[in-house]
Amino acid sequence: MTDMQSPVGVWTGHVRHDGQTDPYTISFAPDGTIALRTPVTVGTGTWTAGEEGRFTYQLTETFTPASGHAGWLQAHVEARMEGSAHSGVGTARIHTPDGVVVHTTTAESSGERVGDLPADWHDLVELGAPIRGRTLHPGDDGFEEASSGWLLTVTHRPAAVVVAADADDVAAAIRFAAEHGRPVAVESTGHGKSVPADGAVYIATRQMRDLSVDPRSRTARVGAGLRWGEVLDAAAEHGLAPLCGSSDQVGVMGYLTGGGLPMTCRTHGFAADHVRSMELVTADGRVRTVSPDLEPDLFWAARGGGSNFGVVTAAEVDLVELPEVYGGELVYPGEDPVRAAHVLRSYLEWAKEQPENMSSSVTLVRLPDVPQVAQELRGRSLLQVHVVHAGGEADGARLVQPLRELCPERDTCVTMPYRGVTELHHDPKHPVRVHFRSALLHDLDDAAVETLVSFIDQASPDGPFPGVELRHLGGALARPPRRAHAVGSRDAAFHLWLRLPVPAGQADTVRRAADEMLTRLRPWDTGQALPGFLYEHDGDPERIRSAYAEEDHRRLTELKATYDPLNVFRINHTIPPVSDRA
Repeated sequence: MTDMQSPVGVWTGHVRHDGQTDPYTISFAPDGTIALRTPVTVGTGTWTAGEEGRFTYQLTETFTPASGHAGWLQAHVEARMEGSAHSGVGTARIHTPDGVVVHTTTAESSGERVGDLPADWHDLVELGAPIRGRTLHPGDDGFEEASSGWLLTVTHRPAAVVVAADADDVAAAIRFAAEHGRPVAVESTGHGKSVPADGAVYIATRQMRDLSVDPRSRTARVGAGLRWGEVLDAAAEHGLAPLCGSSDQVGVMGYLTGGGLPMTCRTHGFAADHVRSMELVTADGRVRTVSPDLEPDLFWAARGGGSNFGVVTAAEVDLVELPEVYGGELVYPGEDPVRAAHVLRSYLEWAKEQPENMSSSVTLVRLPDVPQVAQELRGRSLLQVHVVHAGGEADGARLVQPLRELCPERDTCVTMPYRGVTELHHDPKHPVRVHFRSALLHDLDDAAVETLVSFIDQASPDGPFPGVELRHLGGALARPPRRAHAVGSRDAAFHLWLRLPVPAGQADTVRRAADEMLTRLRPWDTGQALPGFLYEHDGDPERIRSAYAEEDHRRLTELKATYDPLNVFRINHTIPPVSDRA
């Protein structure tokens, strides 16, 4: 424990000046440095020990944007300790931004020691100086909530969190991290969490909520903190639709930078195809606008390159004129492996014949017999076919008819508002502990069908309880986009997405089960991946390379060396900066 006569440690207390009283927290380090936080300033300085518990310190405090003031103050304090108490009297001079002293005052302070070591934020206190939003450190109210997210299998332990109010906050946080040799992590909703942000400056963009829809150009400008549900609602007022995925809870920017696989993917391609421009903050702290005409290389890399090239603070996206679709869910019993194989084989044959305006998927799921599952579904195996037809009701019903002839026990296919497509998959609305894996598959034969059906076989009643989704690809996905981007892998027939719940203490068991499932499906695996479907166990460099064409990955590494040579953005599926290929 620290000598109680030494000022090393943390105190909280109040300072009285000019007829007012303000709270503060101050941290003293053994190397003679000081860090200070108040509601309106952050400060640094030095201290010197005297005799009999006396010491002096000097502080330079910077007003934060929350203060409504600009400039700084300098303070000299004569202080003493009595047990755990600390008191001091000092002189403070307030300066304008150009250095003119505008006020001098005497201040008295008193506080209690609350820690025997310097604060965790001691070397990070200046991060908060320019931030208009909130700067949070471990132990602060709201820190855990701000650094958490939807996917609970990854836990972040960042050095600090910046809840950014705008792009300038993002830029300031990035500059600070780069200057102090720390990585930057960024999240909005945390649906795509992949790498723990330990020791990082963690930028939470969820407060950046600007949204505007231009019905004449059929575009939307979307802030980094928005989820797809909010964009869906705003666009629907004009009979327009964004190219979102199956959940309205997913953040827009993580989805777009991963490529984005829309519910109407065969009709419209990847969501990244339909991004017009992005506002992006790069590793040098510059706020840039990128588009096909403005820094086109960076625009290409940011769509598909994830968070490797900067923090996207806003994007302008195309909207499509699609007020309604014909869609829904057809559910078939899966307890009998023979019937399940027949339904799956029939779906695969049906999918091959579909026009581009029909997008679909099939999910094989085995549910546990637990109270968290609806009573009528407990312990059951099911096949769920989801369809979205971007056309009229008559054509949609005609195309779905062969699936109806397979006698589903539930059929919800109707003409519906486009807004309803995010309810078809029943995606959870709240944080979950789930292990995700993915792959891209060739056309599937009878052996593949038998393998897939075995994953939900009732003869294996114990967990883990898998959800295995096959998303039908092709159509517009197979063609080069209007606005080129880094997402490749356009020749696969199906996208495989494994979803395995992770009960407490069973993470390793679930991971091994997923490994085994992918191993058994290897004969049909293309060896490629989609960058937006890489998760926490996909950090191997070769696995990351598989998400890109070889030439595209080479180009990405070269652009990374140009825009982020120190690899500040490495809390992700990292694309390394490589500039010398000789």
